[in-house]
Amino acid sequence: MNVLVALLHHIAAFTLVGTLLAELVLIRQPLTLSSAKSLRFIDSIYGVSAMLIIVLGVLRVMYFEKGQDYYLHNHAFMLKMTAFILVGLLSAYPTVVFLRWGKAVKQNQLPELLAGQAKTIQTILKLELAGILFILAGAVLMAKGHGI
Repeated sequence: MNVLVALLHHIAAFTLVGTLLAELVLIRQPLTLSSAKSLRFIDSIYGVSAMLIIVLGVLRVMYFEKGQDYYLHNHAFMLKMTAFILVGLLSAYPTVVFLRWGKAVKQNQLPELLAGQAKTIQTILKLELAGILFILAGAVLMAKGHGI
């Protein structure tokens, strides 16, 4: 069971990174009805992936791996969790923009995306990807026994 939970946790993490990259590619292009629908769908996969990472991560900390005492007193783990929270907070703005497109998209109309919004979303997505590097750094440090 430990291996299965770890595998699913990693698949969710790779899916999350893939969705960020897909969103970045799409938002850099001129917005079309098709790309707006794709961005909304991809962002929903991002959200599901993030939730799976949280649920599976909590299971790993509480019931598998080294136990909660190890993780909750590990500086590398705290770096990883802080970066994850910051990435999650950053993701709120693009998600809100994409959700606001719902009515227009359902009516097969092109949603409004101001030039400033597109640039802001691009910057946020890049910051989220940079945050992933800190998450990975925390994971590597933990795997090598650092942070205690």
